[in-house]
Amino acid sequence: MQLIMNANHQSSSRLTFQDESEYLKRKFREDVTSKETGLSSDELQAAIVDIDKQRDISEPWAIGKAKLFEFLCDNIAIEIDEYDWFPAFSIWNRNKRPLSPVLNRHKDYVNKKYNPELLDEIAICRKERIATNWQDFEHSVPDWDVIIPLGFPGLKARFEKYRKETPYYIGVGIAADASIRLVKRLADRANERLLRDGPDWTAERRKRIEKEADCLENLCKRAPQTAYEVMMFIYLYWYFTEHIDHIQVRSLSNIDRILTPYYDNDIALGVTTEKEFREHFRHFIWQWGSIDNYWGQPVFMGGTKIDGTTEYNHLSKIILDVVDEEALPTPKFQLKIADNTPEWLLDKTLDMVRRHRSLVFCGEKGMTKAMKRFGATDEQCRTMTIFGCYEFTYRDSANTTGTTHLNFLKQVELLLSDAVRGEFQAESWDDFKKPYLKRLSQATTRTVEISIEREKHLDEINPASLYSLATEYSLKNGIDAFACGTEFGNNTLIMLTGLGTTVDALLAVKELVYENKELTLKALGELMANNWNGRTDLQSRSLRSSRKWGNNGDDANLLGAEIIKTFSSRINGKANGRNGIFLASGHCAKQFTEQGKLTGATPDGRLAKEEMSKNLSPTMGMDTEGVTALLNTISNLDSSDLPGDFPLDVMLLPKTVEGEAGLVLLKTILKVYFNNDGCAIHFNIFDSKMYRDAQKHPENYENLQVRVCGWNVRWNDIPLVEQEKYLARAEGISQ
Repeated sequence: MQLIMNANHQSSSRLTFQDESEYLKRKFREDVTSKETGLSSDELQAAIVDIDKQRDISEPWAIGKAKLFEFLCDNIAIEIDEYDWFPAFSIWNRNKRPLSPVLNRHKDYVNKKYNPELLDEIAICRKERIATNWQDFEHSVPDWDVIIPLGFPGLKARFEKYRKETPYYIGVGIAADASIRLVKRLADRANERLLRDGPDWTAERRKRIEKEADCLENLCKRAPQTAYEVMMFIYLYWYFTEHIDHIQVRSLSNIDRILTPYYDNDIALGVTTEKEFREHFRHFIWQWGSIDNYWGQPVFMGGTKIDGTTEYNHLSKIILDVVDEEALPTPKFQLKIADNTPEWLLDKTLDMVRRHRSLVFCGEKGMTKAMKRFGATDEQCRTMTIFGCYEFTYRDSANTTGTTHLNFLKQVELLLSDAVRGEFQAESWDDFKKPYLKRLSQATTRTVEISIEREKHLDEINPASLYSLATEYSLKNGIDAFACGTEFGNNTLIMLTGLGTTVDALLAVKELVYENKELTLKALGELMANNWNGRTDLQSRSLRSSRKWGNNGDDANLLGAEIIKTFSSRINGKANGRNGIFLASGHCAKQFTEQGKLTGATPDGRLAKEEMSKNLSPTMGMDTEGVTALLNTISNLDSSDLPGDFPLDVMLLPKTVEGEAGLVLLKTILKVYFNNDGCAIHFNIFDSKMYRDAQKHPENYENLQVRVCGWNVRWNDIPLVEQEKYLARAEGISQ
């Protein structure tokens, strides 16, 4: 499509910056492009909405959406800036992408067409926080090992081998051509700026743009051949797919393993220097460091070679140096850990964690066990991709969705409410526990049934043209890659929320009603409905009880394992709606606060609307017996029951991890957790005094970070109520 110019655009209008640091920080916080090159994000959205309204509805949506992608590629404003090694685009706000209103409207149409009877049920479940269900387009990962050696031209050439005159192939072809044209536009813009503005730049900045222009011109013609070209290709594929095509890319590859042969060749040929590579990589990670992405952008490192040795190497050290120096909350670096992982890697990264760097440790042993349970080969396990927060799957078929967060705690509240109304009675603890597990089982089964129906038509909502272009299995079979066009990985996760708080609440019922007989079940339900009003003494005692998940008590350990077995047995291996299977997951994302807001008071001492526990971890502040007790608690679970992911959050005080002894402690925690088949662990090294001071003087702690739930967030960006929970847990540990 021809470039559409707006009369309000002035030919030389662009922002100016004082230095490189300012530019990189602002690049994805505002529009830094030149208006002479195309349309702003708001203008693109207005045009897209108008085009869609006038679209011939008889045209297949796979073609119609591809044409909208093409329009965006041909009309987006761009810039090549002397302050940056990577291009800029006018679609900078990932939360306001131009295709969003069109896709939302189309999603409503498709859901009403196929599943009108489910919409009210889903709305009620979401409103009452029984479960949160959605259609997920946020977890694609291309096979970087395959597509990087092809590049954009190679992807197009491979596509031509399979091309047919069907809507799927026509749409993919449109996207392939539009992508290459956009790369060419970027190359032309770089050369234009060299001619027009280059004489005014320093020699260093002119050299930067010359190399960027060469890189972009090369990517129009062939596959990447240098480390810088590989990083540029990754960045462009990610941007085209996520910001323009509206399909998230949830890993930037096994970055050290991918880059190493290119880097080594560059050094041998004198193409670059280590110093220049460090600068390239610093700018590379800043593309995501600038983005307002609460969840963070994943990328992973390490692994095991086919001969059994580690993938960590000299380039891994350089990459980690840069990550450490920049101290960004994102990208979040996921580290594969195995028996072959070198000591220097553990020492370096655990020291970085002590200084709040955004790292997650992922155990190859536990992840392998989980994948093998459902038929993965040794080689598929060795080459697995880590993506999202800490999920893992096949490298060549990384197309796992997450559709539901199930609120474990809500069923406790509902049982007590029924008791108040006289609709439920339980003469013994078993009479209470069994109905709870039955309700959990029923809710789990129903979420699976809903997800099956909701995932049958993903390609009719949002055809994934570029992801399909990057997936040969999809091209061979003419099936949308994100819907069901990968060979092995079309799996669906059902995720839990509030395991730890649920165990605590159930044990409190057992103690208060059936062991101590302090309250009848109805009276306890009435007290919960009144948010503990008038019985703060009892609430305080319930909160202080050591009978909590995470303290290695036998009753808590057995109950937690029983709950997980009930949940996972209704999920794992069940056929989903897109030629894959369901997998149970221990990950809750932000739902530990969101679902908590609409969950009433619970017998463990928790007040209405307060957050609940996250992932497999204890309720904030309830793990009072130390990290050994916490690890022993988690070891009572079978990680293969949660093959979607099996994450643990650990909070430690700075004084416990100081010096060499502190590193030994952290390595011991990793060893114990991973030897017990744990899959992912991350640490908050939390000094409550420092974080209290940061509340009073946020201007002095602009880059102070905290681990939330698979990602880092700047402390100053967290709501006060959530800050207080972290502080309560840290202060509880210190006591």
